[in-house]
Amino acid sequence: MEIQVTNVTVNQRGQTQRDQRRIPGSVFIIGRGTQCQIHLADPRVALSHARITVTDDGTVIEADPGRIQVNGQAAQNSRLAIGDRIEVGPYLLQVEAASEGIPLALSITLVNPLEGGDAGDILTRVAPTENRISKRRLSYLAFLGLLILTLLVPISADLLGRLSSPAAAKMNAGSVGQMTQAVSAKFTQSWNPGPLSQGHQPFASDCRACHQIPFKHTRDQECVTCHKRIKEHVPAKELTGPQGAAFRDMRCAECHRDHKGKQLAPRAQEQCADCHTDVEKVAADAQSGKVTDFRTEHPAFRLSLLDADKPKLIRRVRQDKKNAELLVEHSNLKFNHKLHLDPDGVRDPDGKRDAAGVRDAQGRRTVMKCADCHEPDEGGRLIKPIVMEQHCQKCHSLAFEPQVTNRQAPHGSETEMATMLREFYARLVLGDVPPGVSPPPDLRRMRPGAVLSYPQRQEALLIANQKAKQVLYDMFEKRKVCSTCHIVKRTGDENGWEVAPVRIAQVWMPQAIFSHAKHTTEECASCHAVKNSKESKDIAMPNIEKCRECHVGAKPVSGKVTSDCATCHQFHAGRNYWHAEMQAQLLSKPKGKK
Repeated sequence: MEIQVTNVTVNQRGQTQRDQRRIPGSVFIIGRGTQCQIHLADPRVALSHARITVTDDGTVIEADPGRIQVNGQAAQNSRLAIGDRIEVGPYLLQVEAASEGIPLALSITLVNPLEGGDAGDILTRVAPTENRISKRRLSYLAFLGLLILTLLVPISADLLGRLSSPAAAKMNAGSVGQMTQAVSAKFTQSWNPGPLSQGHQPFASDCRACHQIPFKHTRDQECVTCHKRIKEHVPAKELTGPQGAAFRDMRCAECHRDHKGKQLAPRAQEQCADCHTDVEKVAADAQSGKVTDFRTEHPAFRLSLLDADKPKLIRRVRQDKKNAELLVEHSNLKFNHKLHLDPDGVRDPDGKRDAAGVRDAQGRRTVMKCADCHEPDEGGRLIKPIVMEQHCQKCHSLAFEPQVTNRQAPHGSETEMATMLREFYARLVLGDVPPGVSPPPDLRRMRPGAVLSYPQRQEALLIANQKAKQVLYDMFEKRKVCSTCHIVKRTGDENGWEVAPVRIAQVWMPQAIFSHAKHTTEECASCHAVKNSKESKDIAMPNIEKCRECHVGAKPVSGKVTSDCATCHQFHAGRNYWHAEMQAQLLSKPKGKK
């Protein structure tokens, strides 16, 4: 069992700072003594001031008479509930709502700081009655000794390392230098205020890795030496107003406070809400809207949409009623989800009706599922792109002349398809018949083995071109092989037809962290309503109301998933970190051309 304790302080800019930690146990002593689990370092607090006991039946605080007040009333024994305020000397302890699995959450605030002169009243002064050395000289000697022991010895290795003379370098490299560095490292660790976080353990004994300037705070440039991929949450040039300037001037260490022996990345949602409650005061051009909690105050999601006819455009459209007409995908692809998810199955040359192997009367129907085409990538975040050859071609054959060959046309550009057909029929015309191919009877062919003249070769190529054009006409217009899924139009070039380029968004909510791997217990259709969709322009991305059916904000709710800001968003990924993935799609070759 463990409880959550939050120390509430105010930094130099007047901003509230909340430092959370968890303390294991069931009995917690509050006091000034070093043995206390909840340590309150103030002389107005007793060494052992009060005691909190946590059991399955609840939480109780106990203290001697006159030591504590609960909700403004003196108390010796009181059962605690959320919202209770406990006064312990100059401190205010408040019971807060705890995360799931945590029986108690306390916030500690020093409401009555100690004045500068009060501390001396409780200190006892011990001095010898007779001493040969005067007190002043004794204090000078003590100061000098402490200076050598705690300052000069620890930094000696650093001083020796900065010497540039050859003699100094030789001494530093020798046994004397090594011994000095070892002793210095031991003394330096005596200054260590606490254990480093797990990620910084590899250089825990090398203080200079972060503290490159003695007696100064760790600078941001030391942090980014290792964390090169860290990006600005908002570009500094876009921050406006006093609050934006304060945010811009914050150091990394103000949020990521090390030497606390815990995870370095804070997850306090209040830190996000400090800016996003009124984000325009921090960045006047911000488009994110007001956000304080996912359950109570969060705007509708924004989708990133690609338009096939505008390849350099990324549309960011919010899922609300006023944007309903804009929430369509212009991919130039024809697709009918309802047809493919028909419970009676779809036509399939080798199809089975269900997993048990029961076929229909013709043995050509297969009941399809979402997972037949949509497969998560290795990380589980995104869905792999649909590949014609892997997912579609089994049913949507590209056979150009089944009675002649089982070979299929390539699923690529029109030029590639036309070139392949010309080469195929040119071989047949010249008498080079591949195995498994039966030349069509209406195709004129040259005598095998004959030595052809240049006019004869030209005639053979003309025959092959005419046959290829005839087959292209069959595929594009007569049998409508390509136009089943694509928009096809005639052109004046030698190929005769053009397939409209296809662009399908792969990253719909690029500023959100999402993992399909964590949602495998849910059916795809429970979030993506596509069973009645007949057109590819329909967008089936879940909206915020759908997510709220399972997820709530930072405050726990029974039967729901507690989700703070860091659950779905990365702070240091940068405002436009999604642009790299989207830009890759824009710059890639349009898919779906034949």
